[in-house]
Amino acid sequence: MKPFAPPPQPSPALREREQSPRVIDVSRNVAVPLSREAGEGEGGGLGAFRYALIALTLLGAALRLYAAQGDLWLDEIWTLNLLERAHSFGDVFIGLHHDNNHVANSAWLYLIGPNAPVPLMRLAAIAFGTLAIPAAAAAAASRRYCGAAGLIAAFVFATSYFFVHYGSEARGYAGMTLAVLLAYGLVDAILAEGASWRRLLALAAAIGFGTFSHLTMIEASGALALTAMLRFRRSTLGRAVAIGAVAGLASLPALFCFAYGALAPDFQVGAMVPLSPAIFAEGVAGMARATLGFPRGVDDFALLGAAGLLALGLLAVLPAERRVFPAIAVFGLPLLHIAAGLPSQQYPRFHATAAIGLTLLAAEGCAALYRAGALRRGAAAVLLGAFAIGDAGRLADFYRDGRGHYADAVKIMAERKEAPYAVDFARGETKAVVAYHARKLGVVATMVSPAEWCATPPAFLLVVDLPDSLADHAERRSAGPRDCRADFLRRGYFPASGLSGFAWTLYEREEVTKSAR
Repeated sequence: MKPFAPPPQPSPALREREQSPRVIDVSRNVAVPLSREAGEGEGGGLGAFRYALIALTLLGAALRLYAAQGDLWLDEIWTLNLLERAHSFGDVFIGLHHDNNHVANSAWLYLIGPNAPVPLMRLAAIAFGTLAIPAAAAAAASRRYCGAAGLIAAFVFATSYFFVHYGSEARGYAGMTLAVLLAYGLVDAILAEGASWRRLLALAAAIGFGTFSHLTMIEASGALALTAMLRFRRSTLGRAVAIGAVAGLASLPALFCFAYGALAPDFQVGAMVPLSPAIFAEGVAGMARATLGFPRGVDDFALLGAAGLLALGLLAVLPAERRVFPAIAVFGLPLLHIAAGLPSQQYPRFHATAAIGLTLLAAEGCAALYRAGALRRGAAAVLLGAFAIGDAGRLADFYRDGRGHYADAVKIMAERKEAPYAVDFARGETKAVVAYHARKLGVVATMVSPAEWCATPPAFLLVVDLPDSLADHAERRSAGPRDCRADFLRRGYFPASGLSGFAWTLYEREEVTKSAR
């Protein structure tokens, strides 16, 4: 009988290859070893990745801080008005019976108070929007995919106008975006490496926070749960079920708070616009323009077709498991909105999950193209350059005009002891904005209804337009009922650009102007 022989040992060269860190070539789904020198040390690949990510995060923070300047606009003011009803911190969760109550943002505003400086009111959004940049890098790069996808994701999230805008506005979209990216990275880790209690609790925390930030998180959580099911393997079925259970349970606290308020007799919702093909195309095309810098001036339906073809092309170069969530977010959720007949789809912010999916798809798709050879590398560079140029143009317009210049207009109105004014459009919304800024300036501004016009002619007329609209800034304007129509002279134009706000043109009644002289 032969003596027992130990099993053959691998050669030193083989051991070296097995111990080398590896990444996945996402364009071909082929493992490619990284050298040990590239993965270690301050001068190695990991060090370079870390420094590049820090630089992109700082860039994104600077863009958001600059975007946080300017006046509060309607929806931010609306939240402050709602908070006047809160008698305790608990009321932030169950006492503000309105669909505009983004709970996490309302809690921040409640804590700092209504008289805090505007940048401080927007600080929570700035922090969450900035943290979303490294979260996007982690979600796109993963532990099994190339770091280039992570850096590209960080770059696009840092500079995309959509995420800069909502990462600098006192509302809930920045927190929701951060939560979706964290949850996506955790879902990927759970499916690949196991459902530890730590990961499941972190996933529950991300989804719970995101749902309190904005209820749109519910559809994102559903998309993540469906992603886990569609990436089915026999070994991961239990993990997918755990992800779905966590997503459902973690959404319940925020859903309970919303349901409690919705059942109250004084529950209110904002204005709703019925769904139509034009309304839907306006919202989704606007989301694509704001997210990846698609050009303005192109017909909404034509842009939807072009963006859809681009998304399909980018999906085709990704490994199957990396296609699932972006495909659901970019194509599935908008189709779900149509099937459900959801109203007010003209607002790009209502497609925030699709914007997140589109950005991840752009990052991972461009990384895959870049690693697939010289010809495709050029295509990736062209796409990234086009995204950057388009977003830079939108940011430049936004930084120039902001969300509106309401305080400047009210200061002019405050030249009169009392400032009766009339509005030609969005009367209720404009009244709330004027009242807020007049109160801060310590002046009285009273809106004159059309029925009161003849008895109390307004000293001022506010002509209200949507951002970036081709407004009529005529020097003279005639307005009012036929029996007591009045002529007005322009005192100032106050533009707005982008996803929020209103453009105002302020006129003063001609006889009032002449008497002042």
